[in-house]
Amino acid sequence: MQKNIKYIGFYNLSELQYDRIGAQAAINKMNYIAQAMIELGCSVKIISPSWIADSSNNAPFIASKTISKAEKKTIVFAPSIGTSNKFSRTIKILITLIWLFFYLISNTKKGEKVIMYHSPWLVFPVLFAKKIKGFHLVLEVEEIYSDVGSLHPYFDRLEQKIFKKADSFLFSTELLAEKLANERPYVIIYGNYSVFEDDELIIRTDKKIHLLYAGIIDFEKAGAFNAIEIAPYLNDNYQINIIGFGETQKLIERIKMINEFSDCKIVFDGLKTNKEYIDYCKKCDIGLSTQKMSGAYLDTSFPSKILSYLGMGLPVVSCYVPCVVKSEIADLVTYYNEDTPESIANAVLHVSEINREALIIRIKELDFDFKKNLEAIL
Repeated sequence: MQKNIKYIGFYNLSELQYDRIGAQAAINKMNYIAQAMIELGCSVKIISPSWIADSSNNAPFIASKTISKAEKKTIVFAPSIGTSNKFSRTIKILITLIWLFFYLISNTKKGEKVIMYHSPWLVFPVLFAKKIKGFHLVLEVEEIYSDVGSLHPYFDRLEQKIFKKADSFLFSTELLAEKLANERPYVIIYGNYSVFEDDELIIRTDKKIHLLYAGIIDFEKAGAFNAIEIAPYLNDNYQINIIGFGETQKLIERIKMINEFSDCKIVFDGLKTNKEYIDYCKKCDIGLSTQKMSGAYLDTSFPSKILSYLGMGLPVVSCYVPCVVKSEIADLVTYYNEDTPESIANAVLHVSEINREALIIRIKELDFDFKKNLEAIL
């Protein structure tokens, strides 16, 4: 019998008239997991309590709406409204969370499997609805938010409570499973195991070795900023390519300064999406995962860009992250041990040479194993 799975998470679609909150990396992973469930014969309903983003503060009130994306995939969006001040923003958030609670009360039944992409904002309505309706909660945990930075002690307590109340898990790392599973069923999924093989020839006119950083540009986590600082330690055989969004102005200013004296040049090409993103990445030779090495979150939060690079057939240079080192792809990554430009550049110069086809085969194996394990937990 076909299973109907409800999947809760902050989800957004580019074609919506008004933008809603939702991290693209999280949406990409939700899409992958939803597609995996569809391939297993399930019908998936994504329940998105995403409220309208502050950038769309002129949006009128929009009622809950359901959008069909495929034969077995639908998305239900919460009602929301654009807001222009702190008070109305609080009301906007409360509307979506209350809506989520009543939606679950009205549309779930005892023992039904419901997946939730973990977020402190969603804990209270989901736990309250679970207590009343008795559905089976599969909690997808990408990181422990209180390790990254506390929103508020109340949210920290709620986070610990949902970890105890979940019935089974999807974890992004083995270290999270060791911390939280407590003999409950779980499946490990590091990220999106999609592969992008060479279905067409990507021609590059130069002979340089192109290093790629693709992702959020965040001065605090420093990934893109660490990547560009290695340029003075490389020669003109190399070029650093940066794509992404975030604190771009700071990055561009620093790139200009470095390019004035460095033989290795840096190019920032903005945000790339969909096929344009894939084609851009496939023109590069080495992927960089260079976020700051300090922070408790590094013990449990798997850098999703590593899977993206490997799925393109790119070897990866990464800081020494415990959750990556203990993973099944540990041998596919070249590590550096010090958070310095010299150490990162040295790792680039000594990157492990692994055949692109071999990288893609390993990711396909992870994809197969995940779907088999997911079927067992559903």
